[in-house]
Amino acid sequence: MKQKFTLFTRFLALATLTTVLVALNLFTTTVYGQTTCLNSTPLFTEDFGTGTTASTSPDIIPGSLIYQATGSLKAEGVYRIIDNTGQKPEWHHSADHTGNVDGKVFVANGEAETFYRHVVTSAGFPLGTSFSISLFAMNVDTLHTCSSPLFTTLTYTVEYLDASSMWQPMSGSPYIAPTLPQTHTPVWVGQGSLFTLPATGSMPTSIRLTISDGTKGGCGNDFAIDDIMFSQCPQAGPTPVEFLNITARQKGSGVSVDWSTAQEFNSSKFEIEKSVDGNNGWSYVGTVRGAGNSSVLRSYNLYDPRPYSGFNFYRIKQIDKDGQFKYSKTVNVKINTAKTGVTVLANPFHNILTIDFLTSKDELIKARLIDITGKQVAIENWSLTTGNTRKDFSNVSRLQQGMYILTVTNSEGEILFNSKVIKQ
Repeated sequence: MKQKFTLFTRFLALATLTTVLVALNLFTTTVYGQTTCLNSTPLFTEDFGTGTTASTSPDIIPGSLIYQATGSLKAEGVYRIIDNTGQKPEWHHSADHTGNVDGKVFVANGEAETFYRHVVTSAGFPLGTSFSISLFAMNVDTLHTCSSPLFTTLTYTVEYLDASSMWQPMSGSPYIAPTLPQTHTPVWVGQGSLFTLPATGSMPTSIRLTISDGTKGGCGNDFAIDDIMFSQCPQAGPTPVEFLNITARQKGSGVSVDWSTAQEFNSSKFEIEKSVDGNNGWSYVGTVRGAGNSSVLRSYNLYDPRPYSGFNFYRIKQIDKDGQFKYSKTVNVKINTAKTGVTVLANPFHNILTIDFLTSKDELIKARLIDITGKQVAIENWSLTTGNTRKDFSNVSRLQQGMYILTVTNSEGEILFNSKVIKQ
């Protein structure tokens, strides 16, 4: 996750700079984790303005949070908009995220409420259009403020007003963001997600944004919000998936394909394909389910138990929920068959112990299971043919549950595999 460190201070004499930073705790980290679309058009922004006196907001839902103009925000379910987050002695004292002089920020002692709502209007929002909502939030509690802290979890709901004047959720709504962590210094965390209007029906003229806090009142559910932005994505829509990396490496007799994403929008699944040259003859390897909508780092893996001898080229076909797809970059790995590769397919195992082999020649091998006392409890002699071979132990269902050592040797007595396996 990308990090940017920003120093929110006015011009101060060099001799007093360190003292002021320690006293005010204004060294603030910004962690970016929003899901947004490229070249978006902002339709609504809110940075809560500037000033040194507390204020309220017309977008706070009546009957949710209670405005408290002065004093410590020690009661549950109270808020104010003010020029720093330190509205209780044990909270972080940070400037706003925007960086304005006397910039204000929304600060609350939360209590599991739907507290913020804003309606955006237009002559007509195009059907099938995607939108993004993003903001920056902070857990204002310093570390060790609470012995068993609660953590704020914000939910973003985006709806459109249909032809019968009913509010309907867009695709991707609601979005539940990751919880806000307690930190040693103030940390602004970027949150957000993507939402899409239906492709058919009447063109809506109103869109409603709602923010909820899903955590009950108590020690730890204390947060700040700044720089809310609601944007329309370009006609081409958002980037469905942002790939961070993809790697392929030999693992035993097979290949482990690993990849990660920085964001996903409307993501249905990933299909892994391979080829002998990276150009033609792509074949299907397997499928991994996508996250749908995500604004956090996600890691994925798929194991190919039957790679080709020599080079193997892999690519990821990401398919979204409406059938559109894109490919990742192509990576390759050369399978080393100088020594027979051995892979246990399921460990722990139940009634069957299955082993995959990859060898460059026909070979005779011996597989033995040893219990924790050193007693040999099962043995198999197998003939392997060049390439991939799969074998099953035929007499392990009778074994007691527990740990065993699996040892595989070739006809010269060379150990090809020696590791523990678990019988369940």
